[in-house]
Amino acid sequence: MPNKPLNKILYVEDEPDIQTVTLMALETIGGFTVKACSSGQEAVDAAPAFEPDLVILDVMMPGMDGPATMEALLK
Repeated sequence: MPNKPLNKILYVEDEPDIQTVTLMALETIGGFTVKACSSGQEAVDAAPAFEPDLVILDVMMPGMDGPATMEALLK
């Protein structure tokens, strides 16, 4: 079975400065298509339409933290 290339990344980070630097690296240097979300709930809402190949999550976020977000994404 052929491997699907990694292209679309769902990135969840509540700190704007960290999000900006990481987006720059992933998009400009890495060439990835990135959907950035500022909260776990935003990521859960965006994931079905975006269909990411990879999810990068902040662990400590207000409200829905990283582990809770991952659990919700896997449902």
